[in-house]
Amino acid sequence: MRQLPWISLCFQVLLVTSLLSSSLSASTRSRGKKKIAKETKEVNICNIEGQHVPIYCLCDSNLIRNATTAKCLILKPINLTDSTWDYFGSQIYLQELTFNVQTMNSLEYIPTQLLRQLKNLQKIAFQYAKIDQLAEYAFSNLSTIMEINVNRSSISTLKKHAFENMKNLAIVNLNENRIAEINRDTFVNLPSMKSLFLCRNNISTLHDKAFMHLTSLEELELADNQIKVITIDSFHGLRNLMKLDLRNNLIDMIGDRTFVEMSALRELKLDSNSIQFISEKALDGLRNLRKLGLSDNRLASLKPDFLAGAPGVYFLDLRDNQLKTITFDNIKPIATNLYNSSSHFYITGNKLICDCKLSWIWGLRNETKNTNLRDALEKLTCFLESNNASQKINNADLERNEALEIARNPREYLAENFRGGNIEDGGSYLEDEYEGEDGYEDSSSNSDFQPKVQEIGGKSMQVKNLFELKIEELPCPKPSREDLMASEQPSSRHENAPVGSSGSIWFSSAAKSIQLELSVLVYSSVLLLSVLFT
Repeated sequence: MRQLPWISLCFQVLLVTSLLSSSLSASTRSRGKKKIAKETKEVNICNIEGQHVPIYCLCDSNLIRNATTAKCLILKPINLTDSTWDYFGSQIYLQELTFNVQTMNSLEYIPTQLLRQLKNLQKIAFQYAKIDQLAEYAFSNLSTIMEINVNRSSISTLKKHAFENMKNLAIVNLNENRIAEINRDTFVNLPSMKSLFLCRNNISTLHDKAFMHLTSLEELELADNQIKVITIDSFHGLRNLMKLDLRNNLIDMIGDRTFVEMSALRELKLDSNSIQFISEKALDGLRNLRKLGLSDNRLASLKPDFLAGAPGVYFLDLRDNQLKTITFDNIKPIATNLYNSSSHFYITGNKLICDCKLSWIWGLRNETKNTNLRDALEKLTCFLESNNASQKINNADLERNEALEIARNPREYLAENFRGGNIEDGGSYLEDEYEGEDGYEDSSSNSDFQPKVQEIGGKSMQVKNLFELKIEELPCPKPSREDLMASEQPSSRHENAPVGSSGSIWFSSAAKSIQLELSVLVYSSVLLLSVLFT
């Protein structure tokens, strides 16, 4: 009888243990069911179905947390708190994400919070959005992102610190927006930034030191904007920049040392502006510059030393300006570079006057190793005053030759001499269809269709092939006061510029020819005065 209490106690312990075990098992099963239910409800952004969703994404994998690339269409307006943004949690390992807006005004902001949740994201792109202002810190503290593309998205304003503290960001593309100005402190603490594209916007103002934080930038494209003024402060801090594209803006002059901050610059594109004046020291500091584009501007003359600061240039494009002469002094700092087979020198579409200032071109034609350049120079034309006695032009011979030309090629003659258009549009033509690896092409009008006689500056001028004229018969215009001062006090930079032995030969021969003409002119003047006053 004494053992009964012990048996009862043991029974009670077993009963309690059984109840606890049963309770724990039920609890575990309950949690498991909840977990399964939660996983079942998770929406895969790469596998959304139904007409109601505002975003539809195509991914490289439809498995949960397995996609690395997603291209998404925004089909309906979506606000920042829309639950659809949460669905991207199903693909947290995305590396590339693109949003293409299909409906107007469907996306008016950058979903910054989403970008911060995607810890592996490297490339992000938005296209055709309606983002009036790129807000402060829109792209900031995103350590993995390397490339940002927000083009064609109607951006008109870039707020300060819009791009900040992104250690791996290398490329920003903001092309084809409506950006009006670039302020200071828009781009801050971007140590890996290499390329910035701002083409085809409405930029009219580059504030001083706007790019001062982009010390690693190598490429800056600002083509097709409305920029009128550039100064040394416009490019402050860009000490590693190698390529600057300012084509198709409204720039009218280049002042002293404008690009001196960019000592590493190798390519400078200033084509299709309104440049009328380039300072003698405009290119100072550009010893690494290799390509210089100045075509389609309004240059009527060039300073003798304008290339002295950029002696490494081997590609020079001066097409479609209003130049009446290009002297040896203009190209002396880069003369030996033009001998190389890779050099390019374009001067079509100007109004070069046939005189002794062009005599150096004979030497360039004879000595350059670039067959394309030589062939182009062979076809170079210039304008010669039709009644110039020094060229022994016989009107009777001209009329006879003209009659023969009409008889032999009546259609070509009519096409050449009676085509429509402004007679002031003529120029010198290289007629070189060569296109190099850099994409430049000399596509000026074919000189075969130029009128034989044109009116330039109120004078009747003949279009002549330069090399059909004899170098010793080229007229020498009366030297200007500036020319005389230059000859009496030669520039030290000219004297030190690298010309080379062969370059010196043809330069000195041209100089002797000019000197002889000047001596004869001076002597004749003195003789005439002595006769008059005797």
